[in-house]
Amino acid sequence: MYQRGLCVARRRFDKHEMIAAARRIAFERGAGNVTLEAVAREIGATKGAVLHSFPSKIKLFEALLKDLCDDWDGRFRHSQGALSGEPAAALRAYVETFSATDPLAPSYVEAMMLALAEDPGLMQPVREAYQNYARMIDAEAKDVDLARLVWVACEGIMMLELMGLHSFEQADRSRLFRLLAQLATRSGRQELSGDQRLDFLERR
Repeated sequence: MYQRGLCVARRRFDKHEMIAAARRIAFERGAGNVTLEAVAREIGATKGAVLHSFPSKIKLFEALLKDLCDDWDGRFRHSQGALSGEPAAALRAYVETFSATDPLAPSYVEAMMLALAEDPGLMQPVREAYQNYARMIDAEAKDVDLARLVWVACEGIMMLELMGLHSFEQADRSRLFRLLAQLATRSGRQELSGDQRLDFLERR
C-alpha cells in the first residue's frame, strides 16, 4: 500500500502464525479468551486479516483443536516408534505421552469443552481419534480388560488435573504413571485373572 507517497509493504499473516497465537492465548489466559479479535491483537494484525483465514470463531476452534491433536499424536508416535516390537507398545506409548504432558496446561480440555458448546460437530475428529487409539490398544493386548483399565486411568488422571478438580504431588503422579506403565506391559504379555491382577498389585 502507499503512505505519503512511499510504498509500504503490507505484512502477510499465515494460518500457522494465527493458530500458534491461539495456542498461546489458550495456554496463558484460558481457551475462553480465544477470539478472532484476541488473535489479531496477539500477532499485530487486523481482525479482517484473521477473518480472511478463519471466517468464523468455529473455524478458528476447528483449526486449534486439530493443531492440539496433531501435537499430541506426534509425541505419541515418537514414543510408539521407540517401543516398536515390544509388548503393548501403543498403550505404553500412550502412558508415556500422558506422563510427559504438562498438567498445568489446560488449553486442550478447555478447547474441547468450548468447541463442544460452540458446535458439537467440531468434536467428531476427536471422537474418531479416540476410537482409533482404542482399536490400536485392544489389538495389541493379551489382557484387553487390563489394557482398557490402564487407558481410562490415564485419561482420568489428566482430566482431574486439567479441569482443576484434583492436583497430584509430582512424586505421587510419577509413581502412578510408573505403575500404569508396568500394568500396560503386563497387559501385552498374558491375560490375567482378577485374582492375578490383585496379586500383582499387592506385591508392589
